[in-house]
Amino acid sequence: MKPEIHAPELENLLRSLAPAAVSPALRTRVEEELRLDMSWLSQTVKKPRAVRWLAPVTYAAMGAAAAIVAMSAFSGGITPPAPVSKPSIAAGTASSSGVMPVSTISEWDDVQDEGIRYTADRLPEKHVRVRGTERHVYIDPRDGAEIIVEYPREQSLVLPVSFQ
Repeated sequence: MKPEIHAPELENLLRSLAPAAVSPALRTRVEEELRLDMSWLSQTVKKPRAVRWLAPVTYAAMGAAAAIVAMSAFSGGITPPAPVSKPSIAAGTASSSGVMPVSTISEWDDVQDEGIRYTADRLPEKHVRVRGTERHVYIDPRDGAEIIVEYPREQSLVLPVSFQ
């Protein structure tokens, strides 16, 4: 039978114990391991040059891809609109005033589904009204002035429908 030890006696017994001294071999092994870890750490701390432009370019590319997919989804069977003459600028037209066209951007602001209608031949057509803004950017090479001309656009699109 084991003698019973009460809590105060156990605490006093544990307080009287002293930890064993670390052996020289263990101390040497630990120092070598730490030195080896530090050498690996110093090799991995050297950071390669950060490519800071990659994330914004990736997001821009994904946005452009999404825009292309959205545009191609609505463009099936649509004939391109007639070319629009360049808007006149206060000093005259773009060619006579010496300004150079830089970009033309078409944005869709609102797309309204006007439902499916049937032709006289009883073929279904989906009617969609697209409202947007067209922006033309010109630059005057003489003084670098940028001229932005915006005007609203509205298109009625008729898309062929096939029920499968």
